[in-house]
Amino acid sequence: MATTIDEPDKLEVFAMAIAQLPLETLHNERARIENSIDHLQRSNREIEQYIAETEDDKEKNEMHGVIIENEDVIVGQKLRIELIKSEITRRSR
Repeated sequence: MATTIDEPDKLEVFAMAIAQLPLETLHNERARIENSIDHLQRSNREIEQYIAETEDDKEKNEMHGVIIENEDVIVGQKLRIELIKSEITRRSR
């Protein structure tokens, strides 16, 4: 995975930011991120199909790179969803 060195810092900032948001906004943000993940996963499936059908090795390599980037984004988004879930749980105690 090619996450950046400052990813933990970004997640810490995200966690502090969501602590200030209304509960309804947290639920909306979670749904937005889940939708984004769905789109990225669908995109990856379509790219994989394209890779299987193309004979251009350079294009295949570039598309593999796009899939890897999408997977990295998905990992970050899943971490954000977990932070949102934790914040919602914290508030319901």
